[in-house]
Amino acid sequence: MRRALVGRVLLPVHEWLKGKPTFPRLAELERSQWWTPGRLADHQLARLRHLLEWAHTHVPYYRAAMDAAGVRPADVQAPGDLARLPYLTRELIQTRFDDLRARAALRGVHRRSSGGSTGTPVTVLVDMGRMGMQEAARLRAHRWFGLEPGAREIVLWGSPIEITRQDRVRGVRDRLLNSRLLSAFDMGDAALDGHVAAIRRFRPAKLYGYASALHLLAAHVERRGGPPPAGLRAVFTTAEPLFDFQREVIERALGCPAAVEYGCRDGGLVALQCPQGGLHVNAEGMVVEIADPDNEGRGEIVLTNLDSLAFPIVRYRTGDIGSLEPGACACGRGLPRLRSVEGRRTDFLVTPGGRMLHALSAIYILRDSPAVREFRVVQETIDHLTVEIVPATPVRSLQLSSPDGQALHAQFRALMGPGVEVEIRAVAEIPRTASGKFRYVESRVGQEELARLTAPAGGSHARGA
Repeated sequence: MRRALVGRVLLPVHEWLKGKPTFPRLAELERSQWWTPGRLADHQLARLRHLLEWAHTHVPYYRAAMDAAGVRPADVQAPGDLARLPYLTRELIQTRFDDLRARAALRGVHRRSSGGSTGTPVTVLVDMGRMGMQEAARLRAHRWFGLEPGAREIVLWGSPIEITRQDRVRGVRDRLLNSRLLSAFDMGDAALDGHVAAIRRFRPAKLYGYASALHLLAAHVERRGGPPPAGLRAVFTTAEPLFDFQREVIERALGCPAAVEYGCRDGGLVALQCPQGGLHVNAEGMVVEIADPDNEGRGEIVLTNLDSLAFPIVRYRTGDIGSLEPGACACGRGLPRLRSVEGRRTDFLVTPGGRMLHALSAIYILRDSPAVREFRVVQETIDHLTVEIVPATPVRSLQLSSPDGQALHAQFRALMGPGVEVEIRAVAEIPRTASGKFRYVESRVGQEELARLTAPAGGSHARGA
């Protein structure tokens, strides 16, 4: 369908009927992105005070927390004053859900659950105001790449094999809005052939989906030797870290830039990347703190969502590791930036000696091996590491006695150090999670153990190899 009709009529009407203030918010965000950092900070502070007033009036948990800390919303002078309030955690949301929801009538309130990839799934309440602001921020970022609302898109996402009546209705709606959904559950060669054919047939201007799924799609295009899809202007990755090696393959095979979107279902949409590489925080609707930063400024990302009224999100510990980027972006926008989001705390391997190893330290060992096609690294306990590998060819052996197996085993033993048993296991396939995501590296070491091993010595966290 013609982009102008979708972007100017069908999509705005769709959002209005759902009660989402997407397009009024988009108009505001188009102006505010060019404000100076100081003006943006003043705007953010005013919205923060409003959120705290709302939470104190309508939410039992926050009323008690603010009263106990002696925090009066009107007296908050800077986001740093939030430090007087306790962190919001997944465990608190699970155990105090009823006390955390607002006692107020809001339109379109519904439940939203995280995928539970950390082993601690949580459910929050989301209202249409929050949803509209999130979609507006996403549309603004897509405009940075010359993509107007209504541009053709294909979404590579977790979707069921069995199609229900509701899925059919959603499919009709997506077609009217110039969107198509492809399943990220099956990423085998046959499914990828079908995905590539669908993309070439539909000619989308953008792709959106899991970083790992888009990387596999791009690698498949490259293996098949075909040209990049015609008309594609940008690829937006979300839900997982986008590693440099993945970005290189995506941009080379698909012939367009790749940009990161960072957020979480429970906390909200946090930051999006511009063509100059800046990962811009949606400061009009989000306050970002870095908890317990190390000497390089890296620490746990903590969120306050200024548009989450049905279930206020104030100082929410995400479990993600990242840092803030000082200075201005070359794009000229006044929005603050994240330097990086390095993955979830559970994407880091931990040694008995207390070192935290970035996922890439394990990924690079396997990525560079010609014997390996797909892989997953799972740290079951502090002293046991399992490396699952799909061999590059069915006949190739990756048993410990083979040269390939011995070489990989030696590299992982050197990486993890003494006291860690490394098990290498050849498998036929590696299933994706229930949501369709894929985690290359997963640490199942308990959070208490992680906290103990990475506790600051003298007041600062030491993270890194």
